[in-house]
Amino acid sequence: MAKDGGLTAASRLDWLRLIRSENVGPVVFQQLLARFGSAGAALRALPDLARRGGRRRIKLCTAAVAEDELAAAAAVGARPLASCEAAYPPRLGALPDPPPLIYVLGDAACLADPAVAIVGARNASASAVRYTRGLAADLCQGGLVVASGLARGIDTAAHDGALQADADGGTVAVLAGGVDVVYPVENQKLYEAIVAHGAVISEMPPGTRPQARHFPRRNRLISSLGLGVVVIEAAERSGSLITARFALEQGREVFAVPGSPMDPRCRGSNRLIRQGATLIQNADDVLEVVGPMIARPSFWEDPTEQAGIYAPTPGESHDSDADHQRLTALLGATPVDVDELIRLSELTPAHVITILLELELAGRLDRHAGNRVSIS
Repeated sequence: MAKDGGLTAASRLDWLRLIRSENVGPVVFQQLLARFGSAGAALRALPDLARRGGRRRIKLCTAAVAEDELAAAAAVGARPLASCEAAYPPRLGALPDPPPLIYVLGDAACLADPAVAIVGARNASASAVRYTRGLAADLCQGGLVVASGLARGIDTAAHDGALQADADGGTVAVLAGGVDVVYPVENQKLYEAIVAHGAVISEMPPGTRPQARHFPRRNRLISSLGLGVVVIEAAERSGSLITARFALEQGREVFAVPGSPMDPRCRGSNRLIRQGATLIQNADDVLEVVGPMIARPSFWEDPTEQAGIYAPTPGESHDSDADHQRLTALLGATPVDVDELIRLSELTPAHVITILLELELAGRLDRHAGNRVSIS
């Protein structure tokens, strides 16, 4: 660590190399750090862990590749923030599996301000666009930052309204590609305004073109940045409903604006209301719910307590082949809770987590919501 609590240049390089290595996602990253104490030590241990999981060779991110990524970020003015650093967004850091590293363009300080996310249809109706602009402006006047995804329709209107508000609040755009890649391209001027008055963030390397598989990761960040998510005109099976599901998993509030039952764009948001989402008509309805959260510093729990994750202690001995076979026999295509695996296997939590870690590094384990896993 550097004296200011941030990462040294060498540690940042190791940090980036680890998260960019094959089969290392946020959960595995956190478990590796807990076990080995540093990203550098975890990198050295990866090949052996993957072999124990059944993979002969795992692809490690090289120092040259990581250096090129950091240089690309510096070239566009993006700031890398690791989850261990003080400037990292506190609501992201409160997740059990925060993105280990994000890139920020603009004012990183606004990421610590109270925020609410607004999401909805790309092909939004004119009335919904008008409503969203007014709602976002009123939320900013109420002291909140508005987070969204820079997409067409509701996202664009949310950013527009926040920027037009004469308030201390701002807006944050979360991108599915790199922070320097504007999508859709017609939002170039909006993107520039957000960089000037708010922030643009992404967990993808600079220069990355957005692909369909990136958008769920982006939606997860959108939901986690706010105290709650407002859904406006969301069709069934829409990305907005994925964002709402992430919000529920993360313990965030879900708000929905009611719409016409005749409009297919409103079926998803109307269904959220039937399932218990808070129906809202204006910004006051949102502020009434999130106000007490802002006033309670203890609202954000310790991430390890939230997750219920067990971590092996540094230097703990490897599991035996018999332990490995016993746990693997309990896994199948149907997701099972990790706590149930611990109970059925009669192994220690640390041994179970170690074996699951090895299987995941070998590309044989899939993780699911609710701390459940299945074997590939």
